[in-house]
Amino acid sequence: MLYFTENTLKLETASGPKSWTVQELLEMPDPLSELPLAARNAALRKASELASRSVGELTEIVRLKADFWLQFRPGNISERTYVYSSTPGSNNQWELTINGLGLSYKDISGEYYYPPGKITEQLFSDFWFYGPLQPLPDLRMREQIVALMREAFQDTACLAAGAHFALFEYPALDGGALYWEEGDHVRKDFVVVRSHGIESGYSTWRDVQPLVGFTSFERFLHEPPPPYTSITPVMRAAIEQFLGRKSTFNRAAPVDVPEPSKPPTPREQMDLAENLLKSDPDSDRGAEVLLSLLQYELEESYWRNYVFNYCFKLRGNKKVESFIIDCLRSDNEVHFKKAVDVLQMWGFYGDKSFQNRALLLALNWEDATANDPAFREALDKTIKLIQ
Repeated sequence: MLYFTENTLKLETASGPKSWTVQELLEMPDPLSELPLAARNAALRKASELASRSVGELTEIVRLKADFWLQFRPGNISERTYVYSSTPGSNNQWELTINGLGLSYKDISGEYYYPPGKITEQLFSDFWFYGPLQPLPDLRMREQIVALMREAFQDTACLAAGAHFALFEYPALDGGALYWEEGDHVRKDFVVVRSHGIESGYSTWRDVQPLVGFTSFERFLHEPPPPYTSITPVMRAAIEQFLGRKSTFNRAAPVDVPEPSKPPTPREQMDLAENLLKSDPDSDRGAEVLLSLLQYELEESYWRNYVFNYCFKLRGNKKVESFIIDCLRSDNEVHFKKAVDVLQMWGFYGDKSFQNRALLLALNWEDATANDPAFREALDKTIKLIQ
């Protein structure tokens, strides 16, 4: 259920309520992506009406998006469908449909989604300000869509009508792909620049194939990066150099004004933890820095998975062992199950104490919540083995 209360949009979901202010909703790239396009369009139009009546100061992007939805007439869009390859001569086929609801991309060949045929929907405003959500390498096709949308503005001279993303021909990768990789045998993260956009993702020892995401060059240049991104400043500079363009949000601070000190980013904390733990796997400080990354788990599950997966290698670290015991005793189902995974991996890596399959099977969440006597016995035995 989706509804507005004064200046706030509320959404009831199976996992609980979510809410955003009008300004937050209009600032977000690709907002409400879990909802159908019709509901998203209605929410953005309502938010724009509220923003236009706001007496508070609005950011530039909020003013532009509000102007877009107040001036744009989706009913004027005539439906078009384009079928194309993500790269010349490639077997990876895509289908793009634009109609009165928005844009939808179909991954016909399963280049980034399995099984093939996955459809990704995109708001008109998201395309207009940030660029394609999926591969769209043909410049003429992008120009056609922009021209088609421009005709749907009630006032083609309005502020938003001239604020679409920059159109340009993608440069050729003459020297081969730009590629970065970091990680170890447990998990590897990678970023690779293709001729049609940027792929990023990761693979773990248990994955059959790596998980790959896609970012178009336009979105790389126009969409503000999320708080936790695999594209580092060094990578960003190299990609900008390859494209011959600067990101629109990449504003250098004045050289005569010193920047205030910033708290370490999650990736900087990760690097510190790895340096400490690689030199001394029993390091208390290294374990503390590693476990501190769990403060970001609600924002991005990557950090929870990273912390527990790194614990696979830290049997003998007292801080980590104490943490695993706390997880087994806690009322956090996700942490409990992750802790059991750690015990299994300790056994896999040679700790005979945790090669007892019956003991590990007895550590199940259903019996834990039921306070089953057999579970309590297994838990007590497990804690003694850990200690």
